[in-house]
Amino acid sequence: MAYQVPPLRHEGSPRSNKEPMSWLEEYLEGKDEILLYITAALGVIMPGLVYLLYHYCHSYYEKYAKKKEAQQLAEELAQSEAVVIALGKEDGTASPWATVIHEKLSEEMVRQPKLWWSDSLNVKDLMEFKGFCIFIAETTAGGQPIPSSEWFLEWLEDLAADSKLRKKANFEKIRFSIIGFGSSDDGPAAFNKVARTLLKRLKILGSKQITEVELFNTADTGDKIMERFVEFSFELLCQMDKNLPGRSGDTDSEGPAASGSESDSNDEEAEEDKKTK
Repeated sequence: MAYQVPPLRHEGSPRSNKEPMSWLEEYLEGKDEILLYITAALGVIMPGLVYLLYHYCHSYYEKYAKKKEAQQLAEELAQSEAVVIALGKEDGTASPWATVIHEKLSEEMVRQPKLWWSDSLNVKDLMEFKGFCIFIAETTAGGQPIPSSEWFLEWLEDLAADSKLRKKANFEKIRFSIIGFGSSDDGPAAFNKVARTLLKRLKILGSKQITEVELFNTADTGDKIMERFVEFSFELLCQMDKNLPGRSGDTDSEGPAASGSESDSNDEEAEEDKKTK
């Protein structure tokens, strides 16, 4: 009698070599052309979508770049403007010299400079200004400022103490020069005191001095004053040219200007200390 090996599994449940398929696989079974069409469609659509996305991003960047360039040009133009601010009466001692320097700048500059008088000065315009300020300061007898310039000096002092209002102004972008007119008969302590006080307060506000303070003695002859004034005008134009936006001559002009401002400020502080003692 032959020996039979028992079966390893029941004959009623034969082993299947295929794993269960998903509904999608069952649907695509035997339909290879559908996958081919989908692949071809994606090959056409995706490059088009990428191109549209690139075109949109590039167009947005071009608009942004043009806007930034326009803003930069407007900023440079604003920083290239100039204004002559006369701290005195329109018929005072400094009035003719304010007109002279204004006419000189008008001849040399493309954009016409402005001329503001302290008795009609709008501080809002000055707070928005970003260019060159040439101050013509007049000191009356005894070293006293006239009322129209006294309020301006007080306003600068208040502005320096008000941090919120100071942030709204553009004094840190202003480049300035000061010309003072006063009589030596007032004595060393009071000689051109308005110009020296103005210098100190502008430096506190963060403005940049581009020339040394030019102090004139009204007791001198007109020819002597005119000779020095013409020389100073050329120096002023040279320093303005060096300090235009984008120029690299900023460091050249800081040396003498900074030393002059420091000595003047120290002189004023020493004089005030003497008075208190």
